[in-house]
Amino acid sequence: MVQDIVCGMGIEEDDPATLVKTFLGRKFFFCSAGCLLLFSKSPVEFLARTYEAEATALDFVCGMNVDKGNAPYVHSYRGMTFYFCSHACKEQFEHDPKEFVGN
Repeated sequence: MVQDIVCGMGIEEDDPATLVKTFLGRKFFFCSAGCLLLFSKSPVEFLARTYEAEATALDFVCGMNVDKGNAPYVHSYRGMTFYFCSHACKEQFEHDPKEFVGN
């Protein structure tokens, strides 16, 4: 069983009704088209919420997990803090944040 990142509902990965979307090389499972649509419009918000209480964060450029307490590069955008594994990832994000977080 996996959890829908939008609504939190527990769903079976192999259920034919389960919807799947791959983002940053990782599969996400959804209970409905509504949850999939919400995630697709703003995946960063849902992922940021998932990582908020965690000790690690996702580098939205390369998909790597970054230790929040020791992140080499950090950037604030739209009231959220983003963590990066390298200067190159941070620069790529800063150049066009909408590419990674959407509108």
